[in-house]
Amino acid sequence: MDLNNKEPYMPENLKKLPLSELRQMWAEAWNLQPPPRIGRSMLEKSLIFKRQNALTREQEARLGLLIKQYKRNPKYFDDSGLLKPGTRLIRNWQGLRHSVLVKSDGFEYQERIYTSLSQLANDITGSRWNGHLFFGLRKTS
Repeated sequence: MDLNNKEPYMPENLKKLPLSELRQMWAEAWNLQPPPRIGRSMLEKSLIFKRQNALTREQEARLGLLIKQYKRNPKYFDDSGLLKPGTRLIRNWQGLRHSVLVKSDGFEYQERIYTSLSQLANDITGSRWNGHLFFGLRKTS
């Protein structure tokens, strides 16, 4: 079933279906059999909800990639919640104050977007640094 096709999920179309067909549609959409006592109204509402909250193919692909990364290394996302867009990182280095704004597409520093905190720290210091360590987001071991 194509969840991106809106037509079958229109409330007026769902109301026209026999209950057995509605239950089959629900089973296909959710990949499990509907509870035996679930009523018609709940089946219809659930199908409409499923349609409205269906992922695009791109989102499904991205989610699949993230799941694979997590399965390979469950600690892969440990720092992901730490830096939210809008967060400002401040670091004093050799008498200068360096301010970095976390953005959804990277890190903004002096009107330039960096995709890596390490590259940004390297540009500030002129030497190789772990960006999380430089900005105090990770302690030395």
